[in-house]
Formats: sequence, C-alpha cells, structure tokens
Amino acid sequence: MVGIDASIISLMLHPGAKPPRDPVTKKPVDRIRDRIEQLLEDLDNDSERMILPTPALSEFLVLAGKQAPEYLDRIAEMKTLLVRPFDERAAIELAALELDDREKGDKRGGSKDPWQKVKFDRQIVVIAKINGAKRMYSDDDGVVKFCARVGIDPVSSWELPLPAAKQMTLLDNKGEVS
Repeated sequence: MVGIDASIISLMLHPGAKPPRDPVTKKPVDRIRDRIEQLLEDLDNDSERMILPTPALSEFLVLAGKQAPEYLDRIAEMKTLLVRPFDERAAIELAALELDDREKGDKRGGSKDPWQKVKFDRQIVVIAKINGAKRMYSDDDGVVKFCARVGIDPVSSWELPLPAAKQMTLLDNKGEVS
C-alpha cells in the first residue's frame, strides 16, 4: 500500500495540473506527466493499491471546484484507489503522536506551519499509516516531514523516475542495418 495526497491525485487526474517546482532547480518539474504515468505503471506492475485519505480528497475537491462531481466519478472507478477516512484508529494514533510532541514542549513537532495545517497534514499521514501505507507520494513539505517521522517513506513528484527511453532499432526484419 502507498498513500497519495491532493498534490499527487491532482497530477494523476487533471492533465492540465501545473507541475510543482523542484526545490533544487526552482523550475517546474520536468516531464511531470511522464513521471506520473511511470508511477502509475510501476504501482500497477507491483499490484500496489493507493490510499487517498479523506482530508486529501477534500483538498483536491476544493481545487476541482465545479468539476468535483466528475472527478469523484473517476475516483470511484479506479479499482486501485482506496479512499479512507479519519476514523477512531486514526484519532487514537494521532492523539498519541501529538501528546508525545506536547510532552517534548512543541505540539507542532518542529513544524513552522500554522497549527491548522499541521493538524490537517498529520491526519493525512496517519490515515495512510493505519491503512498500511509504507510509502507516501506528496509534494507537501509538512506531509513529507511527518511521514519520515512515523516511518513512512516520503516521495515527492520531482523524485519520481522518468520512464526508460524506448530503444529504437536500426535493424530491419532480417537483422541487417537499414
């Protein structure tokens, strides 16, 4: 199982989604469509299922605006995508993590983000974790940092591999150079 957040589901479902900026080059991520398609192919080849936490779904639906019902239909048709809620197990897990941070004197766990964003990001990560995600695809710095803290491998879109170049052959059907 892997988790995805709003930034990744946007790139998966909306062909016109703007690519994020690579933090190293400060430029839009090169060939983002190819990277996302390769990710989907790799997940399919590995028979991986994707968890979309409901807070991330909410973020995506806000971005989708009036097209939200169409995207919900597409999401419902995706057999490898599981929408998962913030439930009792998630609440218990999140409370334990926050209590640990409070005992250390920093309820934000080192984050400089506003408290509301910290809580939202944590919900996304905890939902993925309790549903068995070992990896989380996200371009959100808060999500990425919290993933690493709870033992989920975070991967951002600029870290996704490009598809291997298809080899063109110069040989004809008889094995001779054409």
